[in-house]
Amino acid sequence: MLTNIYVIDYVLKDLDASKDQLDRIFGTEPLWIHPDMTPGQAITAMYYQLPGNGEMMHALGMFQEGGDSIRVDHDRLFLIGIMCDDMDRTMAEISARGLTFVHAEPQRYAVGESNSLGTLHGVEIFIARHIAGGDKIAREMMFTKDGSSDFGDETQDGLFTGVYGLDFAVSDMDAALDTFRAVFGTEPINTTPRTAEAGVVSYHFQAPGNGKGLSEVGFFALDHGAPKDGLAGRIAAFLNRHGEGIFRMDLLVTDLDAMRAALASRGITLPAGDQPILPDIHGTDLRYVTDSQ
Repeated sequence: MLTNIYVIDYVLKDLDASKDQLDRIFGTEPLWIHPDMTPGQAITAMYYQLPGNGEMMHALGMFQEGGDSIRVDHDRLFLIGIMCDDMDRTMAEISARGLTFVHAEPQRYAVGESNSLGTLHGVEIFIARHIAGGDKIAREMMFTKDGSSDFGDETQDGLFTGVYGLDFAVSDMDAALDTFRAVFGTEPINTTPRTAEAGVVSYHFQAPGNGKGLSEVGFFALDHGAPKDGLAGRIAAFLNRHGEGIFRMDLLVTDLDAMRAALASRGITLPAGDQPILPDIHGTDLRYVTDSQ
């Protein structure tokens, strides 16, 4: 059974050049992975830790393009990692719903076992189970650039509580919903009235974990023939540049005004409004939301 979405990974054309802006957005230093985390692979990556001490979603990963990482034309969010309680049983459940894993058997890695469903609608779906103490082992294999394990306060003085949602832009809504019914084993709800944007159709799945950590995964498509303004224009532009994939991530905060001030103190301007967006941060919009919304 899938238990929670635990990691979200980007691939970047220039990791070092991107770091300063990301440090200022998340208010912490990233932890860089030790080669023992990916034995036999030439991978350079860093992780921004998320609130929750690893009990919910634990990190946003940033991978340098090249080496044994993937190649992209533009920076993008390329992977969602989902934790499960039993790899063999979970693989059997998902396979019975019509999807095929990349490997016939789970693959061992430093802190557990994993398998991949490959790239589904622009994003790789990676499923893993950590061994007992795996999160602690992983943390011991990651350090800041200066060799410290002190990355700062991932809650940004209690303002940031975690990633709330991920939103896909898709060109074929029916196909995307069929695919993710098979991934999640649940039915989506039609959220087009909630979205209330001209020219946009939306559906949402509750994320694995019953609200623990990331809450929902949305799918947005264009209502063809409608004007391409506002959100519809953003989705059209994303599909044109990237193809299908995740165009928006919701960051849950306790106080928008205080977060706006904190970001401003680090040189990041968060626009006014009830759900302000930092647009196109390495391919994905970052939208700031509160519990009351």
